[in-house]
Amino acid sequence: MEDSRTDNNRPARGGAPRQEGFTILETVVALLIMMVVGFGAVSLFVFSMNYNSGAADRARALALAQQRMEILRGTDYSNLSTVVSAMPTSENVGSPNTPDNDQRTFNVTTTLADDANVQNSHQKVIIVTVTPADAGRWTSGGVTLRCYRSENVMGTN
Repeated sequence: MEDSRTDNNRPARGGAPRQEGFTILETVVALLIMMVVGFGAVSLFVFSMNYNSGAADRARALALAQQRMEILRGTDYSNLSTVVSAMPTSENVGSPNTPDNDQRTFNVTTTLADDANVQNSHQKVIIVTVTPADAGRWTSGGVTLRCYRSENVMGTN
């Protein structure tokens, strides 16, 4: 009877058949390469989450500043000082009823001053600055809005 074994299955010198597959060294090198690629992907994922969190903080700060500015734009010119002094300097923004409780605290500074560029002016400058209270390294600075309001006086100096 003729032997039907192929060359790969031919007995070696010691009489044991050759075995196919990866050696332990090849397996360890492949695992190390996969670990390096995996850690790189995880660090990229963490970086993008932190960066997106900072963008969300800036968007919330801008929305809060716009809300504050709209309140002041709708206020009578003669009552601006009273309304600005009564506004809170810190506000919580977010959705406290969500599972991750993404509520944040923002420091809000509202400044009301006469316009220094115009003499005998009936114009005021409103500056609203909003910054996250516990800003991380991904949230750079805050948001500042500036608005000019003038008294409804026509033809007088």
